[in-house]
Amino acid sequence: MFKYYKEVKLSLQSIAAKIMFKLPDPILGRIMKYISPKKEAPTKLDPKKYWHLQGNWAPVQKEKSIDELEVIGELPKELDGQYIRNGMNPRSGYSDHWFFGNGMVHGINIKNGQASYKNRYVKTPYYEDDMDMMSSSFDLKASPANTHVVRHAGKILALEEAHFPWVIDNDLETIGHHDFDGKLDGPMTAHPRVCPETNELLFFGYRMMGKPYLMYHRVSSEGKLVQSEAIDIPRPVMMHDWNITRNFVIFMDLPLVFDMDKAVEGEDPFGFRPECGARLGVMPRNGNNKDIKWIDVNPCFVFHPMNAYEEGNKIIIHVCRQDKAMVGGMDQIYGGDETTGKLWKWTIDLGTQTCKEEQIDDKPCDFARVDDRKIGLKANIGYAMELNNKAETLTFGNHLFKYNLNNGTREDHFLGSNTVGGEPLFAPNPNSKDEKDGYVMSIVHDNEKNKSKLILEKVLNGENFEDIIENDNESYSAFIYDLSLIHISEPTRPERIVEAGVWL
Repeated sequence: MFKYYKEVKLSLQSIAAKIMFKLPDPILGRIMKYISPKKEAPTKLDPKKYWHLQGNWAPVQKEKSIDELEVIGELPKELDGQYIRNGMNPRSGYSDHWFFGNGMVHGINIKNGQASYKNRYVKTPYYEDDMDMMSSSFDLKASPANTHVVRHAGKILALEEAHFPWVIDNDLETIGHHDFDGKLDGPMTAHPRVCPETNELLFFGYRMMGKPYLMYHRVSSEGKLVQSEAIDIPRPVMMHDWNITRNFVIFMDLPLVFDMDKAVEGEDPFGFRPECGARLGVMPRNGNNKDIKWIDVNPCFVFHPMNAYEEGNKIIIHVCRQDKAMVGGMDQIYGGDETTGKLWKWTIDLGTQTCKEEQIDDKPCDFARVDDRKIGLKANIGYAMELNNKAETLTFGNHLFKYNLNNGTREDHFLGSNTVGGEPLFAPNPNSKDEKDGYVMSIVHDNEKNKSKLILEKVLNGENFEDIIENDNESYSAFIYDLSLIHISEPTRPERIVEAGVWL
């Protein structure tokens, strides 16, 4: 009898919630501010649940500017630009979850062999009104803007995947939200792609409450939103990232599913449900829902792919694939071997509409990148950061990986026994089109000294990591050479700045 009553109660709550969620978003936003009171920070933090607030994950709350950073080594004269990172730094020093802290952008300017540093909060309503994710859920302007940065059509966009993007300037000051002249009426993914050939900005947005659960958008090189398409998927899923090629976009409909009933009950709404299946949706870049070919893959989850490209009638995709994700809910993002990514290769045959799945490497890794000039095109080199699959929570390792994508081999760069890495970013030599001619950049953290540093490592043309090339009486490894370290006076917490950087 009790079980029956509970099921009826849940059903009624779910129906009521679904009816309420049909209200206009501005009204819903105001309602949620009243029915979801802000949680107080616990007096004692459980290290397993609140790992994102402790140690190297601890928030950095101060905004500061440093005109001249200490440089160890010599900065290359050809590098003239700005390195920008985004990450989560809760204004109050507390957040319920790693995803929910306020966005803070970190910028390092490099010019004439010198470097300067600045960090600033992205001052959205989420920051100004000290909101949380529940109270901000139905206000598309109220983004934490805490995940990614991308530059397009003269604008630098700070991104998060449930709201509008926000524009910041070269000094990292907040300008305002961006809805493409009122044409965007839903969220924008944290991981858009800029096509290196057309300079179009391609992105999607997913919703948890109500259809369409997925939207596709295409923005011209001038920054005009020229296409929006509703994509039919059967259920709301977390779709953190995706892929593009020269002619196609590829959606990843994977079984990390949102459950309304659990949300109504106050339980964790996300769960990994392999029985729902997993598939890849291939669509022409100017196509629509009718043009999509859905291709089944084995149930898994991918937070971050490396790249995709076309090869005849096939599409090749390299991804950091996890067997499972969030098995215990949102508190268990990573942790253990099954929920830590490894590099895989998916080969889609458009003729047979099948996908061949191959594991490339057994080393745990994520936050993969290629030279941005190769996005959607064939890249010979890819980079990823090692993860610690023995840890219970997201923990970076101390190796930076370079992959030869033609033969699947890996070269390792050791950062130091007390140093943990961050997402790599390739900055090309502006005078060269060669993806081997440039520098790998990453903010890493020295745990012993409790300091962060930006490392610049020159990519050379050697084939094997063991090869040593003599050049001007200096020893270079065939992969990367620790050319210079830019020390930042206070920790920037690279593990809080894990996603996405841009070199401007």
